[in-house]
Order: sequence, then structure tokens, then C-alpha cells
Amino acid sequence: MEHITARKRLFAETYRRRPFTGAPRPRLLGGQALAKAQRLAQPALRPSVLSLALFALELLAVIVIGRLVFALTVPLELGEVKISGILWLTAFLMVVTARLLGGYRFRRMRALPASLAIGILALALAIGITRSLLAYAGIEAGGVDRWLGAWALGAVAAVLILRGGMRLRIGALVRRRRLEHRIVVVGGGPALSAIIHEIDKERGKGRRMCGFFDERSDQRSPNVIAGYHKMGDLDDLVEFARLARIDTVIIAIPQASHLRIQQLLGRLFVLPVDIRVLDGAEIPEFSRKRRSAIGRFKLIEIYKRPFTGARAVQKRIFDVIFATLALFILAPVMLVVAALIRLESRGPVLFVQRRHGFNNAPITVLKFRSMYHEACDPTAVKAVRRHDARVTRVGRIIRRASLDELPQFLNVLRGDLSLVGPRPHALAARTGDILYDRVTEAYSARHRVKPGITGWAQINGWRGEMNSSEKIRARIEHDLYYIENWSLWLDLKIMLLTPYSLIKTKNAY
Repeated sequence: MEHITARKRLFAETYRRRPFTGAPRPRLLGGQALAKAQRLAQPALRPSVLSLALFALELLAVIVIGRLVFALTVPLELGEVKISGILWLTAFLMVVTARLLGGYRFRRMRALPASLAIGILALALAIGITRSLLAYAGIEAGGVDRWLGAWALGAVAAVLILRGGMRLRIGALVRRRRLEHRIVVVGGGPALSAIIHEIDKERGKGRRMCGFFDERSDQRSPNVIAGYHKMGDLDDLVEFARLARIDTVIIAIPQASHLRIQQLLGRLFVLPVDIRVLDGAEIPEFSRKRRSAIGRFKLIEIYKRPFTGARAVQKRIFDVIFATLALFILAPVMLVVAALIRLESRGPVLFVQRRHGFNNAPITVLKFRSMYHEACDPTAVKAVRRHDARVTRVGRIIRRASLDELPQFLNVLRGDLSLVGPRPHALAARTGDILYDRVTEAYSARHRVKPGITGWAQINGWRGEMNSSEKIRARIEHDLYYIENWSLWLDLKIMLLTPYSLIKTKNAY
């Protein structure tokens, strides 16, 4: 209840700064938009979770059935190691083949005939390859054929049950609105009615129309279209999408000009959502230009969320594995740092600071305390400078070597941070008297991904004090480069270069 009250209070401030200009904003997010945003604050279940679940279940099912069938058929003169190898190889071949054929894509899992066909074909290819390898190895044919034949029948039954069950589960989740693709439309006028009807017709496929926003307020843009009330302008949309968990924003302005599209994208690309436009608009050169469709309407993909599906799973696994290893290896160093802090000055060893996280949401970040307890600044209104009297002797050392940030590996395991990403700035971080998010309208775009302990900007020298607008812009440019060019190899490269950058950088106090 307190969480809901705090959220309402956040949106009930009399004057809010506009997301980009910082100018006072005397009007609020509309009551209907606020109520809907609060209802959509909980994320829907991602289709990638179901894909991963089916992948793992089929892998285990093929292995378990193969082991049981082997125990019940004529024994073969094979060692335990060879049996385990055959089981894992066949199961791995089956799921990889199914993945290459698109068997774990959400649309294929939802279409039961295609899903079953892909599963059975992948299994047949895997069993056939295994049989060929065993024959090449000279293993006795009779027992092998009986084993593989019975194994194939049992595995086919498992594929039918698992894929049929997944189709039923998807249907149940869609009906309960636990599995849905949430869409917001930008545009107005009579032309918008048709695309809204097409989105509503695809509710059975998990698509959900969440509202429309339009800059215009004259007769060309009615307040109610196809039963949906207009929820505000683009500034309202940015605020709405930061509270609600939206998947896609569709710019539905027929024959929109290149300039108009660029103006809209310049205000929307800060959001961690897919952005698509109606086919026929003048598309910027940098757009992805991939096509999709909703009913009879063709869409062009401009921006895509940086980390979704398998990419998000890969990055999370990468974070958990390396953060766990780092905590294990660096535990002695952390104990020494904690002891030195306690010996030099009174107060807690850890310092807690509120910072901007994913989608601009506040997160709590852990650090070793580097200042005297009574001088700590949780809001970071006053940046630390060279020879700052607030910093302890131990604090100067650990800040220079970034040892004060070691507790943030716990934030990574908790899911607030990633190992690599844009550094999280304090909520009131500023250069001079200017808040960071007033320096450039692209600032909020760095919040489309989780912030990180280290990042592309840091290894390129943009670490430590940011005492000018030029430095802020340079850091943001590097952060956006990382977001657009992310890969696991880039993450690994940044991690390997971070120790060298700590030695080279001179402006961390």
C-alpha cells in the first residue's frame, strides 16, 4: 500500500520538469492514463521464458527417456561414459535442430501443427545422426536398433505431450492477460480507428491495445477513437511508458514526412521499447527496416529493445556467473577494505545511494563508504573533487582504484545492475548547477538498459568527475554506442580492459 501511495505522490507533484528540456510542467499525467499505467506496472510474462522452458524440458525428456529405454532393452556392451555421451549428444542435436528450424519461436509454439512437425522432424534427424555415428563406430546393430527404435517412440510421445501442453499453457496465459504484447499508438484522426480494430482483433494472439497519444488537440484529433480515450501528448507518453511496462510504440501517421518521423523519434527513442511506423512513411536511413504486420497493416521496425529474448538471458547468465566468481575471488580484498574503513573513522562500512536504473527507475546502489560518516552525500548534489575534505585517507585510495564499488557485485546478483553497461548516475547528479538530464535530450536513452559497474565510456577515459557539459555528452555518446553494438564479446572486452583503464584514468577522486 505504501508503494502505491508513493507512486501516486510521484505523479501528483504540482510542477514536474519536462523529460528533455527541464522546463516546468504545470499539468499532470491524466487520471485515466495514470490509472492504466499503474495497472500495467507489472511486466507481462516474456515469450522467451516459455521458449527456454520448452527447450530445457525437451532436452531433459529425451535424455531421461533414452536412459529408461536403455535399461529396459537388451544390454549393449557400452560403458557408462559412452552411454551418457550418446544420450547428451542426441538430445543436444534434437533441441539445436528444433531451434534452427524455429521450433522455439513464440509463433511456432502457438501454432500446434507446425510446432509438432518441427519437434518430430528434429527428433528424427537427431536419432538418425546418432545411429549413423554408432554404425561408424562398429557397435552391434541389433541391440542398437531396438534401443533407438524404442527411444524414438518414447521421445515422440514426450514431444507431443510437451508441445501440446505448451500450446494449452500459452492459451491460458493469454486469456488471463499474463502473456501479452502491450502496444501504444501515436497518432489521431479517423485513420487511427482501423489499426486499433486490427490490434483488438488479435487479442487472441496476445496483443493488447493500451491507448493512444497525439500532439494535436484540434478537430483533426478526436478525444475518443474506436472506444479508446486519448491519453495525452508525447511527453505524457514518455511518462506513461516509464511507469507502465510497454512493449511497442507504433507511429500511426499515414504518409508522415521524414522530418516529422525524425522529430517523433527524437523524443521517443529514450524509451526501452520497440518503435515501429506504418509502411508508407519516409523512413530515416538509420532505421532497421525490418517488416512486420498487424492484420492488413504493414509496419517498419525503427528501433528494437536492446536486450530481449535469448540476448537478455545470455547477458543475465553472463552477469550472474562472473559476479559470483568476482565476489569469491575478491572476498579477501573486500574484508581488508572494510576493516580499514572501520579503523579510520566511525560509521557503517557500506554507503547506500539512490541512482537511476533501468527505464529511469530509482535503484539502491551499494558502495564502501569513502567519506566521513557525517559528510556523506546520498543525493550526490555536490560532486567529489580533488582534495575534497569530506573524503577519508582510505577513501581516497579506494576511490582512485574503484575498490569502493566492489559491493556492487551484490547489486548485480540482485538484478539492479549489470556487470557492463552505462554507469548509474545519482538522482541529483549535476555538472555545475545543471542536472545531467538537461545537458542533452539523449541523456535518458542510456536508461534503455540496466546500468553497469563498468562500461564502454569508462574504459575510454570518461570516468570520474564530469565537470562540463562536453564531458557529459561524450560519456552519453559512448553509452549509446555500447547499447547499439552490444555483444557478449564486447562485454568481455570491456571487463578485460577495465583494470588498465583504472590505472590510466587520472580524474577519479
